Amino acid sequence: MLKPKKKMRKHDLKEDKFVKFTLQAKTYIDENYQKLMRIALGVGAVIIILVFYYYNSQETAKEANSQLGIAEIEYKNGNLSKASERLEKLIDEYDGTDSADKGLFLLANIYYQQKRYEDARIHFDRFVSAYSGSNILLASGYAGLAACEEVDSNFSEAAKLYEEAADLAPDFPESDNYYYLSALCYKRAGELDKARSLFEELASEAKSSQRVRDAEMQLVLLGNE
Repeated sequence: MLKPKKKMRKHDLKEDKFVKFTLQAKTYIDENYQKLMRIALGVGAVIIILVFYYYNSQETAKEANSQLGIAEIEYKNGNLSKASERLEKLIDEYDGTDSADKGLFLLANIYYQQKRYEDARIHFDRFVSAYSGSNILLASGYAGLAACEEVDSNFSEAAKLYEEAADLAPDFPESDNYYYLSALCYKRAGELDKARSLFEELASEAKSSQRVRDAEMQLVLLGNE
């Protein structure tokens, strides 16, 4: 005698579907094991590389900062030759770090003090092209580059660079000085209208400005020309 078919309940259907899905998943994994392992190892490798890069970059930054600190001590002690050697090594071995960029600025200053103006100009130029930190330091870099152009009697270019330095950090105490030097260079370049405009701007500022009186005197001299 045939037994009547047992009615499938919802619970049984769910269990049947789950078993079926499990078997399909196991079959897929068995058939694609090597491929899945390659993907997993690839992701793991990328994570390991990123972690290593971060750790390595942190260590590199510390080493570069240490080298810059030693160079700064030599510079403050007046050992410009030793400071230059240390900075050249820093720039060569740690290129791209913040410390190496600052090293460019310091080395450019040393060259300027040593009257190696072309070397100073090259390093100031590299610094302003690479540095993306403090606007005050960047402005100082442009001012250094302007000073090198001034030495070479490139007064119009020097004036533009001094003005750019002043515009970069208007709250920096040296800003008015940069504007004044810019005006002087425009005057020496024969661009009197630009020079007069800057002198007038300085002269109209609050009397606390260190260059107000100098600007007023320059305007008198321009009026006599």
